[in-house]
Amino acid sequence: MDRASFWCHEATFFGAYLASATASCLLVVLAPGSLACRLVKAVPLFLLCVARLRERQGRLARFVGLGLFASLVADVVIDNVFVAGLGAFLVAHLFYIAGMGLPERAVGAWLPMLPALAFGGLMWGILVGAGRAPEALHAPITAYALVISSMLGRALGRAFVEPKDHASRIFCAGAIFFVISDSLIGANRWVFPLPLGPVWILSTYWLGQFLIFRGSMPLQSERA
Repeated sequence: MDRASFWCHEATFFGAYLASATASCLLVVLAPGSLACRLVKAVPLFLLCVARLRERQGRLARFVGLGLFASLVADVVIDNVFVAGLGAFLVAHLFYIAGMGLPERAVGAWLPMLPALAFGGLMWGILVGAGRAPEALHAPITAYALVISSMLGRALGRAFVEPKDHASRIFCAGAIFFVISDSLIGANRWVFPLPLGPVWILSTYWLGQFLIFRGSMPLQSERA
């Protein structure tokens, strides 16, 4: 594919992703719970999954593809069975962690895990420790908080310790937005309702997943 065709393809893909993500944010306000809302909500992750099937070079790219598929499953089921959706997202984060692998410089790369775990502990304290979340969800939320905090910590390690490249920082930004989205879900459900909460939740989620997808793509030199 020549450069012009490549950028045309990229612009078309990004336009479709942006349009479907925007439509889902509008529908979650205008027609929450409707069939149209649920169908459109599945489109952005479906586009990322299809794009990843066409480009799977590299360990991280392959595992992120699996994580995106697990996230798509979560998007479909979470409105009906919250625990099932939470479990699917947990699996997605495990795939992201597996794709990033273990650090080469163990001590330095694990240090960024500390602020991530601290933030996860803070959210756990607000939702579980303070008893705001339903008691039946305490164990699933605890497991999920640990896994997503580990995913964020490993992403921070890759971004600021090794390999410290442009792609790892894009991936890390995606992980941060994903954590923000999940934190907003917990706050909106069980702490206090946020103005336009579903819009903030979905917009940060779509941005996070897109950046994770982009940050897991191989370099141009590796694709040649």
